[in-house]
Amino acid sequence: MATVIRLARFGKRHNPIYRAVVIDSRKARDDSFIEQVGFYNPNLKKPEIRFEQEKVLKWLQTGAQPSDTVRSLLKKVGIMELFHELRAGRSIEGKVATPKADKAKKAKLGPKALAKIEAEKAAKEAAAAEAPAEATAEAPAEA
Repeated sequence: MATVIRLARFGKRHNPIYRAVVIDSRKARDDSFIEQVGFYNPNLKKPEIRFEQEKVLKWLQTGAQPSDTVRSLLKKVGIMELFHELRAGRSIEGKVATPKADKAKKAKLGPKALAKIEAEKAAKEAAAAEAPAEATAEAPAEA
């Protein structure tokens, strides 16, 4: 029996909440599952992701394949790093999965905003170039 770790949808209409479950790969999405190993709620500003580390590592070691979405969630939580440590033959005694920091999103600027920034840079450079020239012109006059 090929087992997979994937998300099963629960919750109300237009308000999905997912459980990460271990299930036979031939069964339907919301069919009966073998074991629940995690929880995912994408409806919050910062999505809630919880996994039971021991259960997930046990199933990954026995050959359960995570779906693409579950794999990315496990990477965010840090469990995949622990699994790779185990596969490499290193001990993970006492180690706990550490979540990765969220990347700060940069605002994409439009062409007008980019042109304005370039103009401000050019004005600052021109002012910086004129300031040393004025300082050298005044220095001999004072002597």
